Amino acid sequence: MAKRTFIKPRPQPIGFHPGDTPDGGAVALALGAMRRPQVPVPAAARVIDPAAAAFMGDCPMGFRPPVVVIDGASHIIGAHAALSALAAADERLMPRRQAEQAVARDWLGWIESDLVPPMLALLALRRFAPRHLPDAIDAARDVLRRHLLRVEDALADGPTLAGRWSAADMRLMAWMHRADWLGVALASRPALSAFVDRGYARPQVVLALAGTRRPPNG
Repeated sequence: MAKRTFIKPRPQPIGFHPGDTPDGGAVALALGAMRRPQVPVPAAARVIDPAAAAFMGDCPMGFRPPVVVIDGASHIIGAHAALSALAAADERLMPRRQAEQAVARDWLGWIESDLVPPMLALLALRRFAPRHLPDAIDAARDVLRRHLLRVEDALADGPTLAGRWSAADMRLMAWMHRADWLGVALASRPALSAFVDRGYARPQVVLALAGTRRPPNG
């Protein structure tokens, strides 16, 4: 009797559009870790993040968030939703231990709710209204400074946020890759700077982040 040969089916490509903020780099990092083929999908409409808009006064600005489509399902819009869905689809994006998984999910949620809004605001204000809204820039910078102290303390206790490189680290790495856009000096934050250096030591990280581009004018 002839021996049967089973051919493992090729994984279906994941649809991806990076949007126009460093969050696209975070999703690109996750997709690179999954080693799934990618196909382009249309960009999402610009979205004004309410938490970020709170820093901008009368000049709120919208950004195009990243988009992913997994296995032909509906479009998943936004970095937090995309990273959470990708992590649910591939265990490589989260730590193996349940306790560390819970820590990574907590960081993912905190980065979305607390860390990203002042960074989005600075991304807009520093580029489009640096002279017109100095108080808004100072307010966003002060909030970001306090939040980065928490990150610095966490990374002083270990090489990653949750014990193992995870989707939470990917989102932090993508934003710190563009720290210059935010006016963030990594040199004054040794633990965070070391975290970024360790990220750059991974060739797949450098490749995934290479395409991060500044948002278009207007």
